[in-house]
Amino acid sequence: MKEFLKVGDTNYIILGTAHVYEKSVIEVREAIREEKPDIVALELDPARLDALLHNDDRKPTLREMKDFGFKNALLLLFMSYLQKKISSDTGIMAGREMIEAAVEARSLGIPVALIDRDLRVTIQKLLEKVGFKEKVMILKDAILPDKEYSIDYVYENPVELVHEIKERYPFIFEVLVDERDRFMAENLKRIQKKKVLAIVGAGHVSGIKRYLGETDV
Repeated sequence: MKEFLKVGDTNYIILGTAHVYEKSVIEVREAIREEKPDIVALELDPARLDALLHNDDRKPTLREMKDFGFKNALLLLFMSYLQKKISSDTGIMAGREMIEAAVEARSLGIPVALIDRDLRVTIQKLLEKVGFKEKVMILKDAILPDKEYSIDYVYENPVELVHEIKERYPFIFEVLVDERDRFMAENLKRIQKKKVLAIVGAGHVSGIKRYLGETDV
């Protein structure tokens, strides 16, 4: 999923990926080689990139769980487990396309920009805004889902899935999707390059493109 947008003198290429999809790893590599951008922007913050590069799957400590609140920490652990299960079932590590992008860009001498919000900020906002009802719905849908989606469907229908998330989990959508779309668009606007290749999850493409097109971003 590749979208193009020109704002002022900057040409943005927004490549949407599925974080647990082998095809995305190949597309990322090919996009960097074919587009030859002046910079590659990734949906990561420094801590997440470091964790991916070092395959860090450290669990929260008891102190961190106490600070978060044990119920919230257990929910985060459960969500982490689900992500890893998806990765295991599909045979690809979550975030591998981001590692591929960073390694490929640096091998070609192309600078890399990390445009996502600090994960700790996102988690804190999630814990503050998401109420008990939505947390229960997440657990219910994870254990007894009403629908099952293939990886291909997720990759090919990001807009529909994002709309479903917005309808079912409005506060989660606000924190995980909409706020980060705006944050990443603001960071992209600050990059003073003629050709910018942004590699983000497919569900962020339309929102980032919309915010990039707004003159007050």
